[in-house]
Amino acid sequence: MKNKKRNITVRNSYIFLVLAILVSLVVIGRIVYLQIATPAEDKESECVRTNVIKPKRGDIYSSDGKLLATSVCYYDTYLDLACQGVRSMSDSLFDAEIDSLSICLANLFGNKTKDTYRKEIREAKNKGSRSYCIKRRVTFLQYEEMKKFPFLRRGKYRAGFYSTEIFEREKPFGKLARRTIGESSEKGHYGLEFSYDSVLTGVEGYAAFQKVSKDVWVPIENSTDYIKPVDGKDLITTIDISLQDIAETELENQMLQHSAQYGTVVVMEVATGKVRAIANLMRDSVNFYENFNYAVGNLSTGGHTADPGSTFKIASAIVAMEDGYITPETMVKVGNGVDTYYSKVVRDSHTPDSTWLSVQRIIETSSNVGTARFVYDNYKHQQQKFVDGIKRLHLNEPLGIELKGEAKPVIHEPAEGKKIWSGISLPQMAYGYEVSITPLQMLAFYNAIANDGKLLRPMFVEGLSYRGEMVEKFEPYVIDPQICSHKTIEAVKRMLEGVVQNGTARNLRNENYPIAGKTGTAQMNYGKDGQKVTYHASFVGYFPADKPEYSCIVSIYNPSEGSIYGNVVAGNVFRKIADKIYSIDTKAVADEVNDDPVSHLPQSKSGNRERIQSVCEILDIPTNIDNFSTVKWIRFQDLSSDKENFAPYSPESPNLIPDVRNMGASDAIGLLEKSGLKVMISGRGRVVQQVPSQGTVYAKGDSIYLTLK
Repeated sequence: MKNKKRNITVRNSYIFLVLAILVSLVVIGRIVYLQIATPAEDKESECVRTNVIKPKRGDIYSSDGKLLATSVCYYDTYLDLACQGVRSMSDSLFDAEIDSLSICLANLFGNKTKDTYRKEIREAKNKGSRSYCIKRRVTFLQYEEMKKFPFLRRGKYRAGFYSTEIFEREKPFGKLARRTIGESSEKGHYGLEFSYDSVLTGVEGYAAFQKVSKDVWVPIENSTDYIKPVDGKDLITTIDISLQDIAETELENQMLQHSAQYGTVVVMEVATGKVRAIANLMRDSVNFYENFNYAVGNLSTGGHTADPGSTFKIASAIVAMEDGYITPETMVKVGNGVDTYYSKVVRDSHTPDSTWLSVQRIIETSSNVGTARFVYDNYKHQQQKFVDGIKRLHLNEPLGIELKGEAKPVIHEPAEGKKIWSGISLPQMAYGYEVSITPLQMLAFYNAIANDGKLLRPMFVEGLSYRGEMVEKFEPYVIDPQICSHKTIEAVKRMLEGVVQNGTARNLRNENYPIAGKTGTAQMNYGKDGQKVTYHASFVGYFPADKPEYSCIVSIYNPSEGSIYGNVVAGNVFRKIADKIYSIDTKAVADEVNDDPVSHLPQSKSGNRERIQSVCEILDIPTNIDNFSTVKWIRFQDLSSDKENFAPYSPESPNLIPDVRNMGASDAIGLLEKSGLKVMISGRGRVVQQVPSQGTVYAKGDSIYLTLK
């Protein structure tokens, strides 16, 4: 019996020994396989990896150095509550520090109570959470403060506190030029952000990271795999933020007044083609916003070109003058302002002055009948010649601007066949129908007229800078050094000045500086399918007309209240923008003063009679002020050989802005504020410029801009 038990024990021992040997062989075999069969790089890759380091995206600046778009760093903050440092803490120490941390977090963010923070963190620890989210989108200053809080100040390895960086694009000036600045993200792709994406993005870097525990990676110091990222370049735009603000404000005010659907304004520097302001506004039932760049358009996405209407008449006149068929003095029969081409009736908006008008007067009064007649009579048997003339002006070509999505102009030709070109196409094209051109393309054409025939590509970017230094400067690009002869340019300039002085834009006349330009009022949908007829009102021109500094186009679509005409709806925006630009443009004011010989004479100021008389008596200056003892206000009149002569002045005209030119700041401000106006003043000395000008109708609370020198 004993031998039998011993045999069973021995047998079991052998079995266990064999099993142990087999297990050992399997383990040894696996180790050998891993050491020999697995490549070294695979083993290393399990604990070492290369991460991409994102470069800082370049900023976008205005021409005067103001920040238009920048990347702001935020932090998403977390706790790894299963890390070794947290697990080794005693419960009492953990609870004490979490209580203090919860109070600090509640005070800093205010999004949760201290009790909520305390409960969530404790529950996360009990679950062994490796990624409890403390707070997302934490600012840099908040993040720096968090690092000083109880528990968190222990750091990554002892408290499991870590974060990820999130960069978001922000625009410090809000909606100003928002569409032109643009986006290049999941929000959309448009504007300068998109067009210059590769320049702004920079070059990615790389760094090696080593795994020290589950889900914890640290950079390897002195790694040969480290490649430093190259930050993106900064974009220096041509936008002047002050002019941009003026353009958007005036456009919005006018759209509100006329209940317009959408509109655009572009202000450009004549000599360089630099776009100083570009506004694009759409209106819903409540707000104004930028949802599309109407000035530039994009046909591929259902974008925006439109019949330019009467602003195109200048192109027709240039072609006919260049071909030698007309001069500004050529007389054209317009009858009673109604004409017919086949089934198409052409009408003028107002009855003409006479049955015959000169070409100069046709442009001034914006006669559709006259323009169609001088084009049709001269080109009806050579219609392609007229189209070729339009092409010479480059009105059939996109400008090739930096902004992606520029619409291509549509200029039809006889060769396109009867479905496109009919018997009424030539007279229709003459006054701006059956063609489609973006506002920016039309502005570039008028800017060429102001620039003595030199057609420039509109510029939106002046250069690129890197770490504060300009690394690339862009120069104006000349599309055509001379779109037509100097003789024709001079004739057209006189026509455009005549539009403001004697024609459809007489409401834009002022004593301070001359304006040249052209009104346009075009039907948009022609009342098809029973729809209400909608209109496109525009004004395009430049100022000062004698020494052009700026060109500007205003296009407002579907005005439904008040006037529909370009001179009122769009022209008033042009005038207000021009007034404010002129009032802050020191060069323009200086030119005006230097051109005025009286400004060089030692004359007295105008203003309060008692103050002026007192000063003149102290300085022993002879005057004729004694003749006006009952008058409160006097105006300097002239400087004779023996005394200064004044005349009485009565500024008390109701609802009309008084003339404060040549007054000192104290008298001018007192008089204007008494009238209920808000006075904005720049400079020192006497008033040399007031905008709006004297005699303008105003309402209490309106602003007036004074320039002193």
